Amino acid sequence: MEWRDEAGVLHSPEVFPRAEGTTYVCAINSYTPLPLNPADVMPDSGAIERLQQFCEQLSPVLSGSKILARQACYRPITRDGLPLIGALPHIRNAFVATGHSVWGILNAPATGEAIAELIVEGITQTVDLRPFSPNGPK
Repeated sequence: MEWRDEAGVLHSPEVFPRAEGTTYVCAINSYTPLPLNPADVMPDSGAIERLQQFCEQLSPVLSGSKILARQACYRPITRDGLPLIGALPHIRNAFVATGHSVWGILNAPATGEAIAELIVEGITQTVDLRPFSPNGPK
């Protein structure tokens, strides 16, 4: 979904209704660095407040619902938004397949097949990985 908050900022929150009656609402971006210590990962209170505002405007059911958890999620994303997939430069037999952001689950099958081909055969038939190369596009 797309939602513009009171400040006019456009967000793309995700809403996942579950069969048992809960609904996950997530994906307000924050740009804080990933802490070195996992115990230091905390939800961004501003992002949580914006999600609550979104829920209040989206649905009267969500507006009155009890919040069961407030969580933080760091997703791997590159500066240009494209995943990094391929052989790592200067490290023999090292490969990477990361940076898919919110599209990781959707793109995992194709990425997995392509990286497996690259590792086993040295080339890919399924997907042209050149635009995603850790060495830069070729």
